[in-house]
Amino acid sequence: MSVFQEVLKIIEERCGKGKDNIISLATIGIGEEGKPRPYVREVDGFYEDGAFYVTTSASSTKMRQISQNPEVAFAASNQWFYG
Repeated sequence: MSVFQEVLKIIEERCGKGKDNIISLATIGIGEEGKPRPYVREVDGFYEDGAFYVTTSASSTKMRQISQNPEVAFAASNQWFYG
């Protein structure tokens, strides 16, 4: 089993099976000085089939940041995952 597959298994065990998950979602946005900076916020996420689903407005800051840079990180149950 690859490291990636092992991580997916851990995520499924901790976040899947219909559990409601509060996750910290980190994105990169452009700060006031025009430099990239991280933005972190807690969101309610539902995990299924290898993806977290979050309800938000398509015009929200997080969605604009993700559309510009889809690399995100999240923390759930004190475990960090990135990619």
